Amino acid sequence: MRPFRYFVSCGLLCVLLASTVSLSLASADSPLPVMASAVEENLHAKSAVLIDMGTKQVLLSKNPDERLPIASVTKLMTMLLALEAIEAGRISLDEMVIASPHACSYGGSQIYLEPGEQFTVKEMLMAISIKSANDAAVALAEHVAGSESAFVAAMNQRAQELNMQNTHFINSCGLDSVGVTGKPNDQGYSTARDVALMSVAVLKYQEMLKPWLTTRITYLQRAKGPVELFNTNHRFLRGYSGADGLKTGLTDAARYCLSATAERNGFRLIAVVLGVASDELRYQDITQMLNYGFANYIGKVMVEAGEEITAVRVNRGREQNVALAAQEQLAVLLKKGQSLDDVEQQVELPSKIFAPVQAGDQLGILKLVRGNEVLAQVDLVATVDIPKLGLFGTFVRLLQEWLG
Repeated sequence: MRPFRYFVSCGLLCVLLASTVSLSLASADSPLPVMASAVEENLHAKSAVLIDMGTKQVLLSKNPDERLPIASVTKLMTMLLALEAIEAGRISLDEMVIASPHACSYGGSQIYLEPGEQFTVKEMLMAISIKSANDAAVALAEHVAGSESAFVAAMNQRAQELNMQNTHFINSCGLDSVGVTGKPNDQGYSTARDVALMSVAVLKYQEMLKPWLTTRITYLQRAKGPVELFNTNHRFLRGYSGADGLKTGLTDAARYCLSATAERNGFRLIAVVLGVASDELRYQDITQMLNYGFANYIGKVMVEAGEEITAVRVNRGREQNVALAAQEQLAVLLKKGQSLDDVEQQVELPSKIFAPVQAGDQLGILKLVRGNEVLAQVDLVATVDIPKLGLFGTFVRLLQEWLG
């Protein structure tokens, strides 16, 4: 007869095998409901955060405000400023960027630009977003702002505007200790929470970026032969359902970093990990976090950006009313199975509005409310200009009102 210890050992082995299978399933495409605390405790990253894109609500986190180097994830801000410059008409996708000796001097991941070599803004953005090319990032920064140091100043200013309270950039590419701020021994840093906010801003340009962010491999044409652009984020893109971005990072100081985003059924999540020991563990962390989000939550867009909500009277204006529209998309985050039946829309307006009014002026607030809890809110802005009436116009208006 076998000793009791034999059966206990076999039982423990079965439990361990079952646990291994369960962990494998938890990281597969079909997410299983788990507790946030269980995911957080199992993360390998020094710092991590998972947010809903629509509401920016944090779904789980680990040391989200710890200041750490973020390596090439820095390039998200470089891309953002370039994309905003394109949107503002200051530069165009087709204009040429000339590589300077300074841009060509950076090491690390690069396309080996030579001084005087030219690529379009679009091609430089491709090199940055796909291959994470440092030389392309610096060349584009110089093109946008005149110098990399001026561009870095703009990066830090934009970070403040995005409420990235624990971020400091020292260059446009993310290399360790290669600063252009003029401060000796200056160090760059950010946090998982700040990177998530930066990622939200970049994803405003998702339609423009998607062909590049989701490309596994492509080529840039140059006189001495094509340049291969192999996507540094290829593992996440090919391995996770709904994955379509965003930016990897790796240096000796930062270790493995990633801002990842995935969308399923119109619900987009952003997961950020910093300071992971290996690419394998980086991917495991991101997969666990996104699986948790998709298993437990659903996002619902209630109002689209620019959607007209109401109209208000404008005193002493050439037009008596102005339409108000949502300044940005308004979404609500729900736990799976939760109903929207008890969610109400409330519009708050000032008692009186006087001309002149300019398009874009914030004149009200739209809130989504459940009971006494405000779930989300968005500013309501004027859709058109309303000039102020002159003296004669005011007299005519008063006369019309008096005559009924």
